[in-house]
Amino acid sequence: MTRKYKFDIWDIIIWISLLTLLIYIVAKITGIINTPDWVNLIPIITLGFFAGAFYQKVLGFMEKMFIRTDYLKEKTEVLNKEITNINSKLSNYESLKKSNENKKR
Repeated sequence: MTRKYKFDIWDIIIWISLLTLLIYIVAKITGIINTPDWVNLIPIITLGFFAGAFYQKVLGFMEKMFIRTDYLKEKTEVLNKEITNINSKLSNYESLKKSNENKKR
């Protein structure tokens, strides 16, 4: 079973910012870029975009996990009620069984 991954805008921003940062670092190290100081802010700006996109991805992931855990929480509450109901029926059955045994004696 294959699962198709859905790209959203945050994935694109993350990859573009990482690619821009990598190209800038390689060009700066090799001496291709000899620029004024204000251009040296490109990595900082790129990291800002990366951080923002990463934050949005984390929020989306946390929302999905909250929904999934909330669903599991509801299901466990239902199971707890059913187990409690079964336990009460079993205890009633056990008490009836003991009382019937006592009556037979």
